Amino acid sequence: MCEFLFWLALYVAAVWEVSLHLLELRHLGKMQKGLFPFPGLPQAMPSFGNLDNSIAYARNRVKLSLGETLTNYILCVAIAAYGVPDRISQLIGNVVNSQGLIAGLSGLVLCFLFWSCNLPWAWLRTFRVERKYGFNLTTKMTFARDKLIGLILLTSVSFASLFYFALIFRYPLWPLYLMLTLFLFEFIIMLVVPVIILPLFFKLQPLMDEDLAFKIRGLLDKLGIRNFNIYVADASRRTLHGNAFIAGMGKVKRIVLFDTLLSRLKADEVCAVLAHELGHWKLRHIGKRLVLLWAVQATLILCAYLMWSFGFVQALHIQSPQAFAVYVFVFLNAFMTLAFQPLILHVSRKHELEADRFAAESLDRESVIQALSKISSDNLSWLPSSKIYAMWYSTHPSILERITILNQ
Repeated sequence: MCEFLFWLALYVAAVWEVSLHLLELRHLGKMQKGLFPFPGLPQAMPSFGNLDNSIAYARNRVKLSLGETLTNYILCVAIAAYGVPDRISQLIGNVVNSQGLIAGLSGLVLCFLFWSCNLPWAWLRTFRVERKYGFNLTTKMTFARDKLIGLILLTSVSFASLFYFALIFRYPLWPLYLMLTLFLFEFIIMLVVPVIILPLFFKLQPLMDEDLAFKIRGLLDKLGIRNFNIYVADASRRTLHGNAFIAGMGKVKRIVLFDTLLSRLKADEVCAVLAHELGHWKLRHIGKRLVLLWAVQATLILCAYLMWSFGFVQALHIQSPQAFAVYVFVFLNAFMTLAFQPLILHVSRKHELEADRFAAESLDRESVIQALSKISSDNLSWLPSSKIYAMWYSTHPSILERITILNQ
């Protein structure tokens, strides 16, 4: 029964995700023929928007996403069907005696396998799609460097995760230890990202534009926000996409503005974008999302414990703690895709609308609308996805929906 449920969840999740991508391609194909889900869409776009390019760009991105999705599911099926985790552990066990090291090295090998299979898609995204539409400024050397750093970070986390799991799995309370460790890890990540991870990919410098810095400080004072350092990231070495975000917590809180954003928007529009990001902070969205994440993680760990208790290990002939962790990850990833992903993204989209409203109330509505319009047109991201695709994949509402709500 456990084996049947495992393969059923994997099959249903794969079919569902592929179907969603195909439906989105059909949705975009209709818009390419002039059949818009919102009749006023072409008129709503600003004069500097490019509808044809937006549709073509969206189609290419969905096709890439479909390729990645199929690759990952095929890899998961192959790993599970041929008992790859235990085979890797047995090979490593011929050289290493420590159970923790065997588990950690198994995690490292599996992580490298997934990274290698997804590398061609990352290359196509950067040097085919992004370059075709004029966004990519990444050199092949920079691409290789970024991917190597990403590989080192991912394999380090994979090694440590399975090493730790193999150590705690011998104890009856391993689900509790795992849950507490995940909570602690996420807090550490929030502290580490601004001061260690971000500088690995971007050169961060203090904002030098005195007029803009004065306006931003005025906005922070108006909102009663203190102890934020403002930095500019040299994103233009890699892309023309603009962005802004807040990273960190406590004394390492940072406002990060892409130089591509500063070069395209006026000072008032930059402040509008920043007010949106500060809205997430003032409205405690980060804490709320963290609580939601913890609740989902606790549920998934409980599911893992039930799988361990009701014969999952025996049904799939699992021989080691790290193999159990890998099979559980594959199963729960499919389960999360089907059950939790829409909920998490619904909360994300709701928070984006609340942050928009906060920005409009903190500054003026027109600056927020103008900033959204420019960023979306520059990024070719004006098009609304189909409703069902957006439920599973969109972290933000469509720009048309956001501007419509702001106008109300």
